Amino acid sequence: MAEANLKIGVVGAGVMGSGHVEYLSQEVPGVTVAALAEPNESMRRSVLERWNLTCPEFSTLEEMLDGVDLDGVVIASPDRFHAESVTLCLSRAMPALCEKPLAQTLEDGDKLAQLAQQSLKDVGRPLIHLGFMRRFDPPFVEVKRLIESGELGAILYINASTRNVASPGIKSEELLTNIAVHEVDTLRWLLADEWSNLQVLKGRSASAAPEGTQDPIVLTGTTSKGVVVVADIFANNTYGYDVRCELTFERGVVRVGIWGDITVVKEHEHPAHPAFELGENWIARFRQAYINELVEWTGTLRGKESPDLATIEDGLRALQVLDWVV
Repeated sequence: MAEANLKIGVVGAGVMGSGHVEYLSQEVPGVTVAALAEPNESMRRSVLERWNLTCPEFSTLEEMLDGVDLDGVVIASPDRFHAESVTLCLSRAMPALCEKPLAQTLEDGDKLAQLAQQSLKDVGRPLIHLGFMRRFDPPFVEVKRLIESGELGAILYINASTRNVASPGIKSEELLTNIAVHEVDTLRWLLADEWSNLQVLKGRSASAAPEGTQDPIVLTGTTSKGVVVVADIFANNTYGYDVRCELTFERGVVRVGIWGDITVVKEHEHPAHPAFELGENWIARFRQAYINELVEWTGTLRGKESPDLATIEDGLRALQVLDWVV
C-alpha cells in the first residue's frame, strides 16, 4: 500500500517561500502543500495561483498550527522571525525545516539549542533541521567526494565568493548571518573540519549598499587542520548573481563555477570554459540543491535518518563562529 501524502505547511511567500511551495508541489514526491502562512494576502494568493494550488491560508505560523493538521513545516520567513518560529514549532512538537540562519544573534541561538536538547529527550529525534542547502548541491557533493578520495592530495587553501545582485535594506551584520553563514557551514561540512579562527576585513562600501552598511566584506580564517580560507561577501553587486569556490590542493585545483560547473586543473591542463550569462539570484543556481534537501527532509518525517541535514547544533556552531568577528 502506498504511503499517504505528507501534509506540509509553508511559512513565507517571498522569494524563498515561493520557491519551497514550487518544489514541494511540483518536484518532491509524496507531499502536499497543505497550508501557507504569510501576512501579505496578495503575496499568498499570487504564489498559490502560480502553481494552481488550493489550501488554507493564514497570516501567521501560530494560526496555521492551530488551524490545520500538519506533518511538518518549512520556515521561509525573514531571518528576524526564525527564532520565534523555531521556538513555536518546538513547543508544539512540530517538525520543521527552517531556512538559515537559525537566529540572528548567538544569544537566541543558545536558547534554541537548549530547547532542542530538551525536545530531543522528550521526542527521541531532532525536530528541527536547518536549510543549509549547499550540503545537497550536486557540485559540492562531488567536491566532497574528491576531497575524501585524496586523489589530488591534501587541501591547502580555499577562496570563495557569494555575491548577490541586490539586498534592499540589508544591515552590516546581516552580511554575516544571512550570507556568510553559508560559507561557514558549507566549508565546515565539506572539509569535515572545524573553524579555528575567523576575521573580517572592511574597506570601501559600494555605492549601491544601503546607507551605513559595510558592503562588501572579506572573511579570512583557518580550520583546525590548517586549511586557509578567504571568502568575499557582497550583498549588492548589481552585475549578476555570482557564487564561486576554488579549492587548492597539493596536486591540483578544483573550481565550482557560477552555474555549478566543476573544473579540475591538474597535470598542466586547464579545461576550456565557454561564455555564459549570470542569473538574477540564487534560485536557479541552487534549484536542485533545494529539491534534494526537501526530499531528504521529508524522508525524516517518514522515519528515515539523515546524516547530512543540518541540525540546530550546526546552526548554533555557525553563529558561534560568526560571533568571533562581530
